Amino acid sequence: MNHVAHCLLSFPNEGLLIGNFIGDYVKGSTWKNFPRPVQLGIQLHRFIDAHTEHAPAMKSSIQRLRPFAGRFSAPVADIVYDHLLCSLWEQVLDKVEFEHFAQWAYAGLHAQQVWMPERLQQRWPDMMAGQFLHLYQSMEGLAWTLERFAQRLSLPFHWSELLEFLAENRAVLEEEFHQFFPDLSRQVAQWRQEHDVA
Repeated sequence: MNHVAHCLLSFPNEGLLIGNFIGDYVKGSTWKNFPRPVQLGIQLHRFIDAHTEHAPAMKSSIQRLRPFAGRFSAPVADIVYDHLLCSLWEQVLDKVEFEHFAQWAYAGLHAQQVWMPERLQQRWPDMMAGQFLHLYQSMEGLAWTLERFAQRLSLPFHWSELLEFLAENRAVLEEEFHQFFPDLSRQVAQWRQEHDVA
């Protein structure tokens, strides 16, 4: 999963939020250098990634995207699943409105920039200006997000073919997402209970 899911699965705990958000940038045991609430967020990020990696529905979606994204089909699937989460928001969540969640996440992350690695801090003003969580709500925003991802890694993606595939196969991808996300949410709720994190 990408930014939207990691932030959502931290709600409404701001310590978890920043740790979960920076999780990809924190390598090895360096998570121990952060305050306890941020440490827990980093650990939660790793838990989510491990669960996602082994989820059958996600594996199936990754295989569907492989002809277009090659060895980067897993992170592309993460981005696509964030788009599906946003577009299916009211089906998946009945207690949290997207706008309320997004404004909470923007404010919480902005207030805790001190914990962001330098390269993420450099990107942060543009991310905030572009309301990066909102981008996942539309196909246009999804296309822009994927293009920026490819530019950062100098990837030769087949953009038109990928977007056409997503449009034509949306139903099956949504079905796989529905198999995946409720289970992930339950696993995260259990993890938070075990770690005494509200």
